[in-house]
Amino acid sequence: MFRLKMNDGNDENDPLQQAPPDVVREEDYTILIFPDGRKIFAQALTNKKGKTPPVKINKRSYPTANLIGLPYGTVLELGVGKLEPLPEGEDIIPNYPASLSSEATTQGLESDEANANNGASTSINSEQKNDNRNLVDNNQSQKLQVQEIEQMRQEGTHGSDIVVKLIENSATFDQKTEFSKAKYIKKKQQKYQQRCRIVRCTPFSICEAIFASRPKLLLNMRDDTLGQMLSHANVSAGCQVLLYEHCAGVITGSLAWRMGGYGKILSIYDGQQPSCIEMLRRFNLSFAENSSIKWVHSGDIYGESNDDDPEELDLEKIERDSLEWPCPLQNHTRQYLDSMETTREKRQFLAKRCARFTRKLTRQTPMESKKMLEGRKSDSIIIAVRYDATETLLGLLPYLATSSPFVVYCEYIEPLTECFMELRKRKLAINLRLSDTWMREYQVLQGRTHPSMSMTQSGGFILTGTKLCPDTGINELSEELLQELRLKVGGRRGKKKKARDGDTEGSDNRKKSKK
Repeated sequence: MFRLKMNDGNDENDPLQQAPPDVVREEDYTILIFPDGRKIFAQALTNKKGKTPPVKINKRSYPTANLIGLPYGTVLELGVGKLEPLPEGEDIIPNYPASLSSEATTQGLESDEANANNGASTSINSEQKNDNRNLVDNNQSQKLQVQEIEQMRQEGTHGSDIVVKLIENSATFDQKTEFSKAKYIKKKQQKYQQRCRIVRCTPFSICEAIFASRPKLLLNMRDDTLGQMLSHANVSAGCQVLLYEHCAGVITGSLAWRMGGYGKILSIYDGQQPSCIEMLRRFNLSFAENSSIKWVHSGDIYGESNDDDPEELDLEKIERDSLEWPCPLQNHTRQYLDSMETTREKRQFLAKRCARFTRKLTRQTPMESKKMLEGRKSDSIIIAVRYDATETLLGLLPYLATSSPFVVYCEYIEPLTECFMELRKRKLAINLRLSDTWMREYQVLQGRTHPSMSMTQSGGFILTGTKLCPDTGINELSEELLQELRLKVGGRRGKKKKARDGDTEGSDNRKKSKK
């Protein structure tokens, strides 16, 4: 979803017409991507309770205050206790240093480049003098000790200098092939000259980062599967989506990010309170996008209804209406403020107090969410839970509008097969499709393009369909109408039937000739 900035003078109040920032703001979540495939979440904060919030990388803490103001896509290098931004044009994999390459390596690379420019096939070791047949990996070829390398890192020695020292003290480096030398240098650079790139938090990048480390948290849902679910559910600005998920809030945040603050998201949760608030913060949602998420308890849908008691009072709504804005300070609060020494502490306390009362004034009560659910039928339903898919969908179908789509996700195909057969049996939906997506990553390099050796077997299964009207919806055609359609369309393989009203004589003649 792209948000275009319009120059009509009203874009300041319209969340859809505000372009996303190109730089990292304070309290924004970002993703740090490393060359080995690791993806780590980092929040840019100056201080938190008087201390700089660190991000853990290789069991070391790094402050994130210097990330504020950096444009997305900036490459960072892990220095001594800090993340150092590199100038524009640098890559997360350092360039092959010319000082470490021998004359043969340089000539080999130049000849390969010339062959590539002339359209000839590239050969990395076309004139290879060395080979690796006599090399023995006994951990005795490196003269530097681990303590010496660690001491250089503690003293602040640059990673490229450490790589040079390792190559100079390697007894077998000159005996390796040119390909092995390049591979050895790249391995040491990734260890002692680590770099990462700042990436914006989007539904695609967040789902990809979580799937790489903890796929069970998402029920093995890949990023391409998430995109297909949003597409099949016809999610757009202004619609009302009924959602029931156990994917740590990734689908909820993706819906809010895609809708841009327009419409409503009725997210069903279990327990005393929603458990995915922390995950929603990683989407860096605006106030309008956060306000579009309405929480509905599962007991209001699958539990026993209390419609027989019309005089039931909404105590939370009564307490909310009793609050005033701006909220006056009570006597004990004034005494606590007077006991503070600095003005900064008073401002921080008042800011937290204002935020707390703002949440109370804008929070929707469970009874209001239930009335909202029953007051208007939803435009689509998305389900991705660990429960029985059939019973879950049948409980939510009454809240879906007629001719509206629904999407059910499961990491196994058997529950969706049962749900598919049950919907066909009860004639509740049409256009039922049970699909499985298969995606494969490729490494694209000169002379080394091949599929990735490690890949996921499946990204889950999706059941999609359109709800029929329970009163007038018909999921089957009568036999007479089927016969008429067959006569108009034709028989097998597109051949029209010759038996027509004006062709009776020809058929009689053929019967006589057979006799």
